[in-house]
Amino acid sequence: MRLSAIFSDAISSTSVTATTVLAALSILSVSNLSAARSGGRQFAGRYFDINDDVTVNVNAENTRPIIGILTQEVSNFVRRHYPDKEYNSYIAASYVKFIEGAGGRVVPIWIDREKEYYEDIMSKINGVLMPGGATYFNQSHGYADAGHHLYDIAIKMNKRGIYMPIWGTCLGYELLVYLSANATDLRTDCSSSAQALPLEFEKGYKESRLFAPASDEVVQIFSTYNVTANFHIFCFTKETFADHGLNNTWNVLSVNHDWNGAEFISTVEHVKYPFYGVQFHPEKVLYEFIPNRNITHTSQAVIGSQYFADFFVNEARKNRNNFANRTEEINELIYNYQPEYTGALGSAFVQQYLFEARVTTSTRSAGTASTAGAILTHCLLALITLFILGAWRRV
Repeated sequence: MRLSAIFSDAISSTSVTATTVLAALSILSVSNLSAARSGGRQFAGRYFDINDDVTVNVNAENTRPIIGILTQEVSNFVRRHYPDKEYNSYIAASYVKFIEGAGGRVVPIWIDREKEYYEDIMSKINGVLMPGGATYFNQSHGYADAGHHLYDIAIKMNKRGIYMPIWGTCLGYELLVYLSANATDLRTDCSSSAQALPLEFEKGYKESRLFAPASDEVVQIFSTYNVTANFHIFCFTKETFADHGLNNTWNVLSVNHDWNGAEFISTVEHVKYPFYGVQFHPEKVLYEFIPNRNITHTSQAVIGSQYFADFFVNEARKNRNNFANRTEEINELIYNYQPEYTGALGSAFVQQYLFEARVTTSTRSAGTASTAGAILTHCLLALITLFILGAWRRV
């Protein structure tokens, strides 16, 4: 066995042990503190999370939902501005904030991995977001291939009774439709770049899963004001859906018209599974402040876009998948990475998470070692607390 592997295993074991010790010491600290405050009287108690209280979590929700956001190939812009880096994938930070602002957490889903990786990560997360972008569907080992795996796995999971929602924004929505059409590209040209629009709802939209919970205020905002941010050069039409039988797979909930007056489908939901697609960008309204891009930031626009974030994260709350342990979860979360302020360089994104090809063993070991060190420090503090409380009670 290589030395690096031995070190990694040792650190992992240390992290698990330290976490266990910390939890036990924390419980003892709380118990001793309560006893000290009550004049030293002992009592039987246990740790209890407010989220486990049925009078609080009345719908028995998953209160710690984790959404996997699919990475995609970096742009030429990134390569030009970071020539000394070997970045191969990214996530616009606005998508991460979109999830976090609705009470969820994020795990990056890497491109260019084996199918087994996608099966594994899907068994541990509670939903998938396929973001917008400018990559190609015929590019091997990238966004489209990874999305294909995720789509197929999600269908199998839902068939088995495991609720696995997918949200597709712009390119992500186009990818969902592309995959449902047996990887046939049925998009047509559209001219809807930097175009703010209201939604033109289709008949029956209020009976959909996506819009049934919407308040009259939210519906009125969407149907009245230019609150959706459109940035796309391709689209789907109702004629295309009808001609290729896609109406058997997707319910069309709204349409819009581009700068030239051409109609395109702007919102869909799957007829059977919790899959949703929007051609516009709700995350940009909330978190992208690039000037001269016609992104509406009014209070009405924020209310509308926040509705979509809340809806999707609430869908993910219905899923109960989880990581094997706390250490594994910590190592996968987006918190391990820092976004770059690319908006200052002229990017269409204020911030981007930029990732190198692989997270190396040394990098992972260093991160785990740092985590283990922090946990051991907390253990030491807990021991000191116990000592002080014990001394206080003896006074």
